[in-house]
Amino acid sequence: MERVPSLETPERILIVGAHPDDPDAFCGGSVAAWTDAGAEIWYVVVTSGDKGVPDPDTDISTFTETREQEQLNSAEYLGAQGVTFLRYLDGEVFDSLELRERITLEIRRFKPDLIITHDPLTRQYRQHPDHRAVGFATIHSAFPSSHLSTFFPQHAEEGFEPHVTRQLLLFGSDRPDTFIDIGATFERKIEALEMHVSQEAAFHGALRERMRNRAEGFGRDSGQYELAEAYLFVDLG
Repeated sequence: MERVPSLETPERILIVGAHPDDPDAFCGGSVAAWTDAGAEIWYVVVTSGDKGVPDPDTDISTFTETREQEQLNSAEYLGAQGVTFLRYLDGEVFDSLELRERITLEIRRFKPDLIITHDPLTRQYRQHPDHRAVGFATIHSAFPSSHLSTFFPQHAEEGFEPHVTRQLLLFGSDRPDTFIDIGATFERKIEALEMHVSQEAAFHGALRERMRNRAEGFGRDSGQYELAEAYLFVDLG
């Protein structure tokens, strides 16, 4: 059952991912559908994927610049307004007070009415630890941190007041209950992912097939779509 507001409702959406390409892989089709419907979308990417280098002799600073540019290109292609990179070290992210402060600032800056991030409580144990850490930190930032002026009062001094976001979607969940139709935007999702050229080896050459199988599975689970992306809905009201 689809519990998320209709595509016309979420006017401003903030997506928080652990690595470059995470937003595109998990919700690129939804991003294209929402931006087509007029939504404003901003990405926050916590790391720049420095551990995902295919050649250990590659210069890491050059590689992370490449990954960031790939994410900027794909986000723009899908219609997102832009990307904030927090530049934490890949594989070394924890749900820390510092990370919550950084994410809370982005919530107060962008003022979304919908936040999307990783499901940290999934029982899919083959899960990157950064995904869990970013999911927890984002949930804690969405509630209660961004709501209350007593959390990170320095933000008000910088001109960013508390902001209340009442709805959250979690991707990568093992118990999704909300499905977004991506039948019309699946190809754009694949094209956006293919812009992450530095990660071709990680895709193992079967990107389109794997993404289509996943989307078809979610479509069957939805009971109404041919191709879908799946989320767990959280009411923060």
